[in-house]
Amino acid sequence: MLNVQKYLTGHLGVLVSNRAWRALCKNKPHYRLKQLAKANANANLNLFFFTVNTVDKKKKLIKGYYFDFTDNSWKTAIFSYPATIYRRGGVCKKERKSYRTFVRQCNKKKTLFLNPSSLGNWDIYNYFSSVKPLKPYLLQTILYEDPEDLFYMMKKHKTIYLKGVTGRKGQNVVRVERLPDNQYQCKYYDHTKRKVHLLRYKKLDQIVPFIDKFYKGKKFMVQEAIDLLEVNHRRVDLRAELQRNKIGEIEISGVSARKSKKDSPITIHANAFPLDELFDLKKLSSEEKFKMKQQIENFLYTVYKKTEDKYGQFVEIGIDFALTKDFQIKFIECNSQSAKVSLLKAHGKNTLNKAMLNIVLYAKYLLAEKAGVERKGKLTLVRKEDGVVNI
Repeated sequence: MLNVQKYLTGHLGVLVSNRAWRALCKNKPHYRLKQLAKANANANLNLFFFTVNTVDKKKKLIKGYYFDFTDNSWKTAIFSYPATIYRRGGVCKKERKSYRTFVRQCNKKKTLFLNPSSLGNWDIYNYFSSVKPLKPYLLQTILYEDPEDLFYMMKKHKTIYLKGVTGRKGQNVVRVERLPDNQYQCKYYDHTKRKVHLLRYKKLDQIVPFIDKFYKGKKFMVQEAIDLLEVNHRRVDLRAELQRNKIGEIEISGVSARKSKKDSPITIHANAFPLDELFDLKKLSSEEKFKMKQQIENFLYTVYKKTEDKYGQFVEIGIDFALTKDFQIKFIECNSQSAKVSLLKAHGKNTLNKAMLNIVLYAKYLLAEKAGVERKGKLTLVRKEDGVVNI
């Protein structure tokens, strides 16, 4: 008889970054990881945290950290390859080959990946451009091949953004703007020094050497800028967190407005507040709020479902979008490993904790579903020679 129980209490492995692993080793786990472990008290999965470096691919075993509720402490143990994996951290370049081998091994075991793709910026935009319901929300975007692409986009648009084809947290983003005196300005945020850099050029072609040095041969996109909604002369964009819940349905965990810091080309490290507060600041009527929320919800569910049509089913997707000054919705990017910083800032700990609970409950839902399918398949096997049903 199939052991259904092993699936219902199956392993959920959480892949974390090396930095997060080092923090665990020092008994100083990130708040979100602690909340994920605590949320598991309601799901009763064998949840553990690991990195690519702690995987023994020959023995197919993993060294991981788990939270022991009996004495409220973090402990290490050796685990078999998990039935489900939730990717919480990135994989550095030198670990990619090892990670791909691990994924192939997991696929042979039919491991369920809760977030199967990292959703690169260009891949998503290129795909969405072929999806009819999403075209009204897209900005003109091209992949940079040579300086002519820069000249072409600046001829069409007063302001553009250069963005890496991959990357998170506003990294590799440069705002290029044509000034009233027909000079040009480049602006980018330095994450290391946490400051905004501003460069001016008399001619557009003078920007090219800076771009070459900034991107160091890496691919990037050129995208028209959005005429963003503003609050107190600060640009505002939005982050929506959508997740699948304990019965597999998509729900919106929260939509947060993010107000940029002074002169910053991005809204990273920004203040965040609920969508309703933004509508109040812009003095929308109750009827306008209702209509706008309906439009936003329709947009978000469409993005989520169309993303899954190509990349597979996700436990969650963070969707960045914007409202123009005339309240048109514009898509920015998707993220399958959202840090949920804005969700916490705008909606508080209870909302964040509910989002963490959704992750483990959805994993349990998938495992139960898998167990049911396999058990059903087992029940239908009949040994014709003696007429005995093999259960």
